[in-house]
Amino acid sequence: MTKKQATCTSLCLFLALTATALADQQVIYPASAMPRVDMHTHMDAENQYVKCVEAMDQWGGTISISLAGLFWVKDNNDVNASPVSVRQIPARDMVYVKEKLDNRILFVPGAFTIPKNGIWWGIDEIKTFKEQGFVGLKLWPHGAILTSKIPRIHEQLDEAGLQGMPLVGYHTGDPGTTNGNNAAFPKFEDDTIEIVKAHPQTTFIFAHGLFMLQNDEGMTKLAGIFDQCSNVFVDLAFTHNARQPANYTVSKAREFYIKYCDRILFGSDVFAAGANGLAFLKERDVLETDQVSNGVHGGPKLEGFKLPDPVLNHIYYWNAARLIPRVRQVLEAGKFKIGYELGDCKLDRLPPDVSVNKLTVESGQSADLTGSLGSVTESLSVEIAGQVYQGVDNRDGTWRLPGDKIAALPVGTYDVKVIAENSIGLVRKDPTINELTIVPKSNRRQ
Repeated sequence: MTKKQATCTSLCLFLALTATALADQQVIYPASAMPRVDMHTHMDAENQYVKCVEAMDQWGGTISISLAGLFWVKDNNDVNASPVSVRQIPARDMVYVKEKLDNRILFVPGAFTIPKNGIWWGIDEIKTFKEQGFVGLKLWPHGAILTSKIPRIHEQLDEAGLQGMPLVGYHTGDPGTTNGNNAAFPKFEDDTIEIVKAHPQTTFIFAHGLFMLQNDEGMTKLAGIFDQCSNVFVDLAFTHNARQPANYTVSKAREFYIKYCDRILFGSDVFAAGANGLAFLKERDVLETDQVSNGVHGGPKLEGFKLPDPVLNHIYYWNAARLIPRVRQVLEAGKFKIGYELGDCKLDRLPPDVSVNKLTVESGQSADLTGSLGSVTESLSVEIAGQVYQGVDNRDGTWRLPGDKIAALPVGTYDVKVIAENSIGLVRKDPTINELTIVPKSNRRQ
């Protein structure tokens, strides 16, 4: 058997096993019908939102995530950037998009870090962003600032992980020109990966494939990062435009996309809905066919990957739904079946937010205690009247405690304390009290 035959055999086996694992857990949509989430756009005006949705309707897009509020720092100096426009989004843009455009646009507050001053928002504001409806955080360590040197960056990233706010479109600094890095945009990858390792509970979605999808050497390096860091993901924004044909092997790239399909998210990097439906269809050709074409921004013409449907499902929408609860909610509201876990790709990068449903039951009767979960858990404990039980994660966003555990409780009101922990160590406790009431057995005639 030749090396090429062995590779094809391995890929076919992988796909067969993947399809088997996914069959009972998730609908695998064909390319003609699957939802598509654009993880990396730049929209900040109502007329742009309308144009964006019109373009999505032409090419098959479903959701666009806008990395809003990008504040340019003149000459890389200490020029204060006002966050006013971002702070207006929840009361203005989000309301408009919800009422007029069915939540087809979701928002991420963006910031360039400013020398000496660090990030314009405070640590406590990250929780506020989540409560307001933002779906992640965008940071660009601008210019010569290494990520590890940004003031209070570690506190920011700890809080982002605690709140389940992924770093969406996270930049390490653009690579400059084709002749090398310029002074304003050095590469920060090595320093950044040390940051990633220091914050395993925080999810990083690196913009532009971490600038490593342009050539074979970069893909090899990115594979090593993926293998070391389970919290690293990348988007595809602009990557196909930047491919380097002399050092780029399409078959290697295809194998890479298949092997790491659970770490790659679709993205376009369009500004002001600047790409029409036809441009996006060229990007689809790169991923979905073996035609010779270029991507949404042009770039070198190369043979497409013709990725299998299960892989496309991951890249176009499943990974986004896995990492961002709001994406899953919007897709499900649009009648797309997303599911709760897909093979080995569980909703485990999110905090396991937990709730308890109130229950009133007659003394001696058996009824399950239930509630909701924000992610797949590794452990789920339920404490009632000082007794701790192991709860059951139903793997569909809900949990239960079998009714026989509470059947012997005396009449009274009880606080149900639920503690949920996921695979990366994020812990959540339910915020409510006195959820269980045992009432006297009724004297109804039999």
